[in-house]
Amino acid sequence: MAVGQVELALRVAAGLFVIVAPTVLFLGLWHGLEAMRDDELVQRAKQRAETMDTDGSAWNGDSASVRAAATGADPIPDETVACDNCGTYNCEDVTYCRDCLSDISG
Repeated sequence: MAVGQVELALRVAAGLFVIVAPTVLFLGLWHGLEAMRDDELVQRAKQRAETMDTDGSAWNGDSASVRAAATGADPIPDETVACDNCGTYNCEDVTYCRDCLSDISG
């Protein structure tokens, strides 16, 4: 084989690698994500969204009630304090609000 043919073969091989490698990596990622899919979590999220769509009341309240409806928690836990600035409920022992970062005076 002449030097020109070897160089051409190497360039063609490099070009094929550049074209094929990302596709193979993407397909591997896709199959990996499909294998890690949690169908139970998807079903729970879908049921929660359908419940919020049919009920509608969860979207009419403040941000704390929306968060509580999304997480399935109680709307206002007993150990919370409301922020004076934005009204967001925070844990008693925090110094700053989790939404607006203002100082919470206990």
